[in-house]
Amino acid sequence: MNTALNPPLGVSRAASGAARLRLILLVATTLSGGALFWVAPRPPMGDIPQHVAQIALLHDLVTGASPWADIVWVNWFTPYLLPHATALALSFVMPVLVAMKLIMMFAYFGFVTAGVALRKTFRADERLDWLLMPCFFGYAWQYGFYPYIVAVPLGLFFVLLAHRYAVAPTLSRALGIFAAGVMLFFAHGLVFLFACTVGAAFLPCRMRRAGAIARALLPYVLLGVLIVGYLWFVNRNALVIPHDPGAAEKLAVWDWTGPYGWHRAYNFLLYTLATETKDWYFMLGAAFMLAAPWLMGANLNRRDLHAWLPMIVILAVWFAAPEEGLGISALYQRFAVFLFPAYVLLFRAADTARAREARSPRIWLTEALLVLLCWGYFGTLAVREYRFAIENAPFETLLERAEPGQRALALIYSPESNIIHNRWTYHTYAHWYQAESKGFVDFNFAFFLPDVVRFKPDRIPPVRPGPLMAEPGGFDWHKLDARLYRYFFVRHTKPLPAHLFDNDECDVRLVKSVEDWSLYERGACR
Repeated sequence: MNTALNPPLGVSRAASGAARLRLILLVATTLSGGALFWVAPRPPMGDIPQHVAQIALLHDLVTGASPWADIVWVNWFTPYLLPHATALALSFVMPVLVAMKLIMMFAYFGFVTAGVALRKTFRADERLDWLLMPCFFGYAWQYGFYPYIVAVPLGLFFVLLAHRYAVAPTLSRALGIFAAGVMLFFAHGLVFLFACTVGAAFLPCRMRRAGAIARALLPYVLLGVLIVGYLWFVNRNALVIPHDPGAAEKLAVWDWTGPYGWHRAYNFLLYTLATETKDWYFMLGAAFMLAAPWLMGANLNRRDLHAWLPMIVILAVWFAAPEEGLGISALYQRFAVFLFPAYVLLFRAADTARAREARSPRIWLTEALLVLLCWGYFGTLAVREYRFAIENAPFETLLERAEPGQRALALIYSPESNIIHNRWTYHTYAHWYQAESKGFVDFNFAFFLPDVVRFKPDRIPPVRPGPLMAEPGGFDWHKLDARLYRYFFVRHTKPLPAHLFDNDECDVRLVKSVEDWSLYERGACR
């Protein structure tokens, strides 16, 4: 009997047992990652309070219960529609925050599932599935880019469909590409552009005749028409607010032209797991994840150019895309989430003979270290969230002291957190008042083009995007029309000036002060 074709029974059983153990550990580790959405009652994810506030406001507008219908309107034709509409539907049976946590958790599970499906489609090495879990919780998650987070797994599934379509372009698959593309467009425009670019690039790699390529591109052309239609709608209805960054002279800003442009080289790894260099040890973990296929003896996939296209597009985005464009900040950084799903595809699965030889101590040790890296990373994030929840318990007393249904201004002079290594952890934290007390807090995402709830053109407040002011001394009562606001939520780690709210119109008093937070209330105006 040829043992090369028929391995000994003991070897076969050992390989089968190892495969079962890997599967059990993969499932358990993936599920443990899902617990991260529930550790802190209020997640320390930068933009999440704004998004929860948006959906809570949308719920009240749809049901006719909002006291703010005179200043905002609902824009249903937006690339954020799917994430917001899904949360809106769930908000009728559960709190908005719970709905969003549930959606993001399933987005994470979908991300891992889509990554594994892509790995199988491209016949990549199954031992690299460990690289798919931690990277979901990097830059985009920590900054709380809710619509983007929801769209990311949809983008991976679109790439999967696009590859199948490129291999065998049929009418039904073309219709599937168009339908999936429309869904992805209404989830997030950036993920839509990335996935469509990868999908369209598959076609000329598979086909040789120009006519066949042109016919196969038809669903992508129709998706391009959708973009043109959206831009026409935006222009026709004057949806870009004056002085919005999207209407500025510079439509894009490339940070690599500045003195620190070289930082993209190392941030490529850093942002897969973190947002700041103070988490440098996470970057070491990401570097180990990059080295893992080589340590395991995996082979580069030189047979299928399709497997390289997602990584080529990611590299193009990372080194050529602007840092800010059309009012969208952190544009290229958020694409770090796609690095490892694309990287896994570059390594083909080992053949049977190599698989039997690959049980060396180095291989076992590498895979064991990947497991420990995942657990250690999830554990670190969980501990930070737990500590964050304890630290911010006093903030709840401010919410209790503020009457519901009032307008408030957030003055966040210290947006960073010593526990959560994210310099913008608190920049929208005061919006929990809008999310849970039917209030309305500025600065508000109703200013931005993609959001579902928008300011009416004649009710746009003077408060504009970006840091409201660097220091308390920059606060200007009249310039910001501060008499609009009943409450002022102020976060500060240094003493505030005694005359911060002095003005010739209204009385302002301190309602409550807790560690790093103060709540002020406007009284009678003259």
